[in-house]
Amino acid sequence: MFLRLRVPALLAALPLAALLLTAPFLPNPAGAAEVCRYEGAASHSGRITVRTEASSAGGLLTVDATLALTASMWLFDVQYLMQETSTWRGGEVQGIAVNTRYSLDGRIKRQQWDVWARGPSGLEARRIQGRSLDDLARQHSGFAAHWPVAAFGQPWLQDWERATPDRRPDLDLRPAPPGVRPPLALAFYWSRWLPRAGGGAPVFLAGFKRDALASVAFGAASADGTGEVWRAPLRYAALAVRPASTVAAWVSADAHLQQLAFDVHAPLGSGEGVVRALGCQGTAIPPPSPSPSGKGLG
Repeated sequence: MFLRLRVPALLAALPLAALLLTAPFLPNPAGAAEVCRYEGAASHSGRITVRTEASSAGGLLTVDATLALTASMWLFDVQYLMQETSTWRGGEVQGIAVNTRYSLDGRIKRQQWDVWARGPSGLEARRIQGRSLDDLARQHSGFAAHWPVAAFGQPWLQDWERATPDRRPDLDLRPAPPGVRPPLALAFYWSRWLPRAGGGAPVFLAGFKRDALASVAFGAASADGTGEVWRAPLRYAALAVRPASTVAAWVSADAHLQQLAFDVHAPLGSGEGVVRALGCQGTAIPPPSPSPSGKGLG
């Protein structure tokens, strides 16, 4: 069932020296930035909030996205939080940092902080995780301050390296397909710059031990009000073949994501939802190297 909480984000990992791992993610106040906010609703009385920040400095694009989903399932109040920070050069991802948190009825079940860095053979992972505050403090001294849910979305990479994260080859993406995208960056940043002819991308479900790749292939854009809409089937091993799971993105003429809708079908059930833009502040940050029409998403 938790898969269903993660799938909406589709529309939602070589140890290196500390500097190489963390420098790509540290904010650069000299770079231009744009902040956007979104809200929406989903099945099971679900509420979704998303905040994104895109910035660019020295040819390096950084996309930071936080997602909060609350829902009522199995007589439980479920909360799923995800922060995804990705860095890009020339349209290819250079690093991904992800913090995910699950809570049932206000009780934290698991929290983990992962970083994937690009190495010679793909994206290679290290992880810090804990099932309780004591567990986290015992295994990763100095990182316990990041346990409270109130700390979600706050900077953590500065402390992550010092807390001796575990090397996790089982979470590596080898090889990393060209044009691979993590889900929140694809849904809330790269969808804004889709070629009119459409295009596809492999989607890296960071943290999955098996079946860590999904795929999205958008068809050609069609006119819709003041902008255009792209639609795509979602292809993933855990989703039902029929009915097909789908996603649609509405983008304004000035390249702002207006609405994202998803319809997901799995053997254990179905879910749907819509996320709408509340607004953006700052200057839009386009990809440094837009992809040719029809040859991927970036």
